[in-house]
This record gives sequence, C-alpha cells and structure tokens, in this order.
Amino acid sequence: MRSSDISSPFDPVYDRLVHKAPTRSRESAQILDCLRSGRSVVVVCLTGDGALDFARSLATTLPVHQASLLRVTAQTTAADLREFTDPANCDGGPRIICGAQLLPPDTESIISHALHVSRVPIAYLVDGDRLRALNRNDHGPLSQIAAGWSSGALERIDLARLTSSESLALVTGLSTTVPLDDLQLRTLAALSAGRPLIAADLVAWAEESPHRVPQRYPHASVGTPPFGHRLLSRLTDQYPLQREDTLVTARRLGDIGPMPLRTAKQLFGDTVIARLIDLRLARELEISGQPSVAVSPLHVSAMDSAGVGETSEDDDRSFRRRLETMWRAGYPIGEVASIDLARDVINDGLELNRARVRLLLGAARALNRLGDPMEATVMLVTVEDAVRDDPLLLLEWELQSITARLVDGDREGAVKLIRAGIGHGAMGCEREPVCVELLFVAGAALASYTELPQWWTDFLRDVVDPLVPGIANLVSSFTGSVMTRIEDVLAVLESPQASPALRLAAMAAVCQYHLKVDDAESLTSAAKAGFDFINELVTFRPRTLDDFTYTMTWYFAIGVTANCLLAGVEHERSEFTARMLLAAACGSSSHSGWQRTATAAWSTGILRLLEGEVDVAARDYEALAGSLNPALLAVGWGLRDTVRRWQRSNAPYYRLSTSENATATQGYRLHDGLTALLFGPGSAPLAEMPPWMGAVFTHARFLDGTLTASEANESLSNDPGIHLPGPRAARNHIEAAAEEDPEALLIVGHELQQVGYRGAALHAFAQARALFLAQRLSARARVAGEALGALQLRASKSPEDPRPGADSPVRSTDNAPAVTLTERELEVCRLVAEGLTNVQISQRLVLSVRTVESHVLQARAKLGADRRRDIPMELLKLRDAGRINAVHRSPR
Repeated sequence: MRSSDISSPFDPVYDRLVHKAPTRSRESAQILDCLRSGRSVVVVCLTGDGALDFARSLATTLPVHQASLLRVTAQTTAADLREFTDPANCDGGPRIICGAQLLPPDTESIISHALHVSRVPIAYLVDGDRLRALNRNDHGPLSQIAAGWSSGALERIDLARLTSSESLALVTGLSTTVPLDDLQLRTLAALSAGRPLIAADLVAWAEESPHRVPQRYPHASVGTPPFGHRLLSRLTDQYPLQREDTLVTARRLGDIGPMPLRTAKQLFGDTVIARLIDLRLARELEISGQPSVAVSPLHVSAMDSAGVGETSEDDDRSFRRRLETMWRAGYPIGEVASIDLARDVINDGLELNRARVRLLLGAARALNRLGDPMEATVMLVTVEDAVRDDPLLLLEWELQSITARLVDGDREGAVKLIRAGIGHGAMGCEREPVCVELLFVAGAALASYTELPQWWTDFLRDVVDPLVPGIANLVSSFTGSVMTRIEDVLAVLESPQASPALRLAAMAAVCQYHLKVDDAESLTSAAKAGFDFINELVTFRPRTLDDFTYTMTWYFAIGVTANCLLAGVEHERSEFTARMLLAAACGSSSHSGWQRTATAAWSTGILRLLEGEVDVAARDYEALAGSLNPALLAVGWGLRDTVRRWQRSNAPYYRLSTSENATATQGYRLHDGLTALLFGPGSAPLAEMPPWMGAVFTHARFLDGTLTASEANESLSNDPGIHLPGPRAARNHIEAAAEEDPEALLIVGHELQQVGYRGAALHAFAQARALFLAQRLSARARVAGEALGALQLRASKSPEDPRPGADSPVRSTDNAPAVTLTERELEVCRLVAEGLTNVQISQRLVLSVRTVESHVLQARAKLGADRRRDIPMELLKLRDAGRINAVHRSPR
C-alpha cells in the first residue's frame, strides 16, 4: 500500500514560516512551473531541509492533491509505483515522489518508462548525499533519475538553505513560549545553518531546557554536548546509509576533535575527510588561527542511537597507536586528543620522557583553559620531578600550576608559587613566550592586593624592565594594579626586543588611552596600526601563533572593536569584526576556544548600550563575568576582579537575582562596570565621568526611557565640548529631542547613522517624522520616513551577512532590466554558493573544468560580480528583486 499522506506539517507556524518564505516560495514556483508545463524535475534535498514537509506543501497546490504525493517507504512496492505513475491516474496531471532514492531496484524500468515513454510530469525528491555518492556503474531507480537529469530529460533544482533573516524569523516564530532574547535567537538561527528541521529541533531543545540556551555562544567543556542529551531523531535515519569507514571516522573525530586538518587527513585519509565534509557530517573551522575539522557531538549522539560506526577494542587500540605515532612525528593533534593521550600515559603508568612530559603539560594547559584544575593538577604532579632539570619545561609547569591554583580559588597558593619562581629566575628563557605569559598571569594574580609586595616591585624594576624598557608598567597596568603611563607603553612599542604578544598588549593600551583622552583621530590611527600588525602576523608573514600571542590578538581585536563602537569611529570595520567573531563562534565546536565565548557578551553589551537597551546590556556583562576563563587572568585590566567588584555594587538598573528574596537594590550599574573596564581597577575612583562617557551613558538612559530628553539635556548642559564622533552625535541627539526640532532631529539622525549608532538614528528619524506630521509638513515627513525605512532595512540584516556596505536609501528596482541566465549558469551559480571549486562542480555536473570556468565567467559578467565570491550575494539581490530569468531546456 503506497503512502500518499499530505497531512499538514507538524506545526502550522513552521509551515507558514518555511514554505511561505521567499527562498522556498521561489523554489516551489520553479518546480510547479516545470510540472505544469509537462516537464519532470529532480529536487535535491539534504538532511534538515524538510523534504517531506516540502513535498506535502507542493502537493496541496496540485489539482488532485489527495493522490498526487507518493511517500516512498520500506513497504513501497513496484505495483504501488506502477499505479502511481500511470498516466490515467490523477487526471494525467503532475505528481510528486518523496524519497525517490529509496525506491526498490525492481522499479528501475517503471522510472525509465515514466521518464522516456509516458513522460508523466513528476517531481522526484531525492537525498543529495545519496545522489552525490552514486557510482556510475550502479543500477537502479536513482541511477535512472541521475541519467535522466544528465541527458536533459529532467530539470534539477537544489533546495537552498533559508537565508539568515528567514532562519531568524523561523526560530523567532517557533519560540514564542520560550523567553529568549535577540542574541539567543540569532545564535540558534546561525546554528541551524539555514536548515528548517534543524532550527525546529534547536527550538524544541530550548523549550525543554530554556536555562541552558546560550546567552552568548554555546560552548561547553570536554565531553559535554552543546545541545544537551536530546537526540535529533530526524538525523538518525541517514547514518546507516553511509559507508562504514565514514561513520567510524565521524565517531572518532567527534570524540577527539576538533583536530588540525592536515593531521586529520594524515590519520584518516584525504578521501574520508573530504567525504565527511562533503556529506556535512564534519565541518571545517579555524582554531587559534589553524584550519581544523570537527564532528559535532550532535552527530555522535545520533550515531549512538542508530548503533552505527562502533568499533572493537582491538580496532581502538590500533587507532590509539596510530594517533600516538602522529603525535610523536610532530603533528599537532588538537586539545581533546592531547588530553586523551595524556590520560593514557597516566592510566597505563608509561615511563616519562621529554616528549611525554610536554604532552602532559599541554594537556594541563588545555584543562586549565576548559576550567578543570583538578585533572590539570594530577598531570602537573605527575611531571613535577621530571621538569626540574629543563628550564623551559619548568617555566611551563610553574605557569600551569599557578593558573590551576587561581582557577581553584587558591590565590595564596598561587602567590607562593610566584615568589618561589622569582627566587630562581627565568634561567635564560626571558625571551620565550611562556615567560612573557607567566609574567602577565603573575601580575594579574597580585593585582588584588591593596599594595603590591615589595619583592614583586623590586623584581619588575630590577629584572623585568631592563629586558624591554617600559614592560614593568605595561604588565602592572594591564593586569590592573597601577595606572598606565603612556610613555612606558610607547617605549615597549618602540623596542625591537618586544615580542608580538607584548606589542599587541601595548597597542591595545594605546587605543584605550586615546579613547580615555577623547582623541578620535589618534584612536583611528592606532586601531588601524594594530589591525595591520595582526594581518602581517597571520598573512604576510604567516606563522603559528603561540597561545599567549593568539590571546593578545583576540583581546586587541575585541577590545579595540568595543572602543571604536563607543567612539563612533571606524564603525564599519568594528561592526564587521564583531560579526565575523560571532559567525566564527557560532560555527565552532564546543572545544574551539574560550575567547569567542566572551566576545559576544562584550561586544554585544556595547552595541546594546548604544541601542539604549541598558537592562539587557547589563545581562550581557553578567554573561561576560560568567565566561571569564583563567587565560583571561593575564589580559584586560584585571577583568576578573573588575567584573566581580562591579557585580558586588548596588544599583537600580539590573536585578542580579530573580529569587523572591531579592531586594530592589540588588544588581550592578552598567556604567560602573564599563568605567572600570576602560580605566582599570588600579585607577582612583573618579569623582565624575569624562564628558564623552557621561554623554554615552546619559544617551542610553534617554533611549531606554529612564530619563526624559529634557532631564538628559539638563544633566549635560554644563559639559565641555566632545571630540569623539559617537558621543558628540549622542549629545546632539539629546539636545534636538529636548527642543523637539524635527529638522535638527533629521540632521542628527544622519549623523548618528554615520557613526554607527543605528538604534539612536532610528529613534531620531521616527521622532522627526512624528513631529513633521504633527506640523502637517507631509513632504518633510515623507523624507524622514524614507530615511527610517532605509535604516530599518539595513538593520534587519543578521550577523551572518557579509561585510556591511554603506547605508543607502531604498531604490526601486521595478524598472531595472532583468538578468537572464541559462539554466546551466544558474546551476553553476548555486554550486559556487555552496563553496564548491570548479573541479568539484565539474564532477557534480559531469562537465569539463573548462566548461565550468566558462559558465562562471559568463555568470559573473551578467550578474555584475567583480569576484567569484561575490556571485552568491549578487544572485540573491537580483532574485529578491525579481530580476532573474532562467532560459529552460525545451521538453523532448
């Protein structure tokens, strides 16, 4: 008995948000156009695309929709298919076969007859992974479908991922019962990668455990799946269809990944890793600047449920030996694999040599970073005697021992270790990165003292400063114990002995100084110099950055981004940097880096402050406090102590606790925390804020309704002039709003837009429009409304969009000429958008590489794309504007 179930999808909201979305609507229209014109079409879907729901949605639009859908299952027989494809049925109209790759072998002749003899218009929905893995020598219905497409008897349409805005609308619409904020929704939308069913599963997980929904980024510790223990059952059915070596590799990579890409290829083979990536079981990402590959715990849990990819103890032992051989050969194997091998050394009681000592120290470093000081201490105790005769290893042991004590809350024990380390000195390793990192961590550990110990001050003056003039003050000010002396920071920058990590720390301090003294031009110049230096490190002179240099690279990027956003300078670069960090974080594995966890709370808190969302911004900074990792002890003006002091303060703006016993004063003030971050906990309490900072905070309180425009204007009336563009525009906005001057509000709205204060610009344009309407100035109101509409369109783009372009008014495209692409050009463009190379496209489409290159060049010329990577965006723009035409093959 065949299945012709066309009942409604599992959720009508899902149905409306997915099948009515522009992406799916366009594809539905293309498929229906083919069917109604008598042509058959193969629709290629992937896991998470919602093939069955899409097929049901299509079927409801066909004339005889009750009998126009065949859902192929294990019980589908040749007789069912013969009856379904009989031209006499369905009034001879079109029909849909969902899961055509599951048709039994004896239906091959029936498919051939439907394609070449009866020519019944059928939409064949097939699994893209099965189609991609099809061998040319295979026989069966799927081979007939693939041959029909290659010969032109079938059109082909690949279901595209939902766009960023469509994914965001989907998770927002499905999560109406879950109290998620904007950033949480955007995170879930990014994690879904445009796959509707994955988005629905993530929202279902959020409904089950709303307290675990990430407030910033979904990172976890070793062995903790980022989505809890709920299985995504829709994925499970796909795995038994894959090759055994592919599943075994996926399971192993899921257990020990992410792993550097070149190591993974050496360990498992280029072909298997390429297949994993091609099948979407694995993903490529960058960790500490190194290309890596990972399999999500989500897939491993699904394979556990399906009982696939399991290995014997002998196979596991053999694999462990190969992994250890790779490590001995000098290949980087990644944090989780290192921890795994280090556990084997301890559990098996293996003899310690220098290589194994380094392995255990590296595992201790990773465990400290992941917040597990207990296991890190076990590894450090194991190698304590072995490191005494090796100065470099002894320094690493001291660094990780101090960090483990700090993570465990034993500050006094950490200080004893620091003093003991100073007693025997650096022993000729002063220029090693680990020595510089040890210096910063020690400075951060001692920063909480009311007065620095004399032995530490003497050490900085007599031992450290002669190495690089100015370094003593840089370390002390950076870790929060004294004020920054800009002349010392500049001395570090000018010293040829300064390491890259020291230079980045000094550059961050310079940018912070220019922000504090209200110098926009110097801040812009210093930010550009720092980003140029980072590009030089990783691009022009590519090198593998040590851990601390990478930490300082991250700190400079996010710290200076926050500075520039506050100041209203280089806002396009700053917004792009923040978005790239967000995209990288959402695409990373649960073990891929603590830095990105703090990035969202930090940068998003600043952005929300500028939008006037003070309460939510305060919660972001609570998230920052919760995500501060031990490695951050070494950077950021004593971040951990600063945020803890901030949390202990009393304020009316944000309630830290939601319990019944919470008092009205529990919480902390956002501006207190930001002031501490900008000026450092070593600074004396400020009697009053600098004028630019007062303008920013007062403006935020005006936007969120805490202050009226008149009250805000009155509080700033005696302040001197401001030179930073952002705070100056905020001050002008308050003044124009207080005077209720629509012309001034229209002008200041554009000013706010130019400096990146877009939430405030929306507020100004909306108020200007309302005031113009009240004065019956309809023409001016229309101008304000157009500015408001253009900015709303620009602001609707999600964090996954490419580099933001300049804001521009909305232009009508009704009269713009259409762009006509051949069907093959359109097909090539879609594959380019998937990230395939010309060689991969040639293999997919069974064309020569030269032919593919020709199609790419033709498409670029027609779309007006300057570069190959611009093709997807130009295509999307034209499709959204309805300006894409496709020349179809004539039916045969």
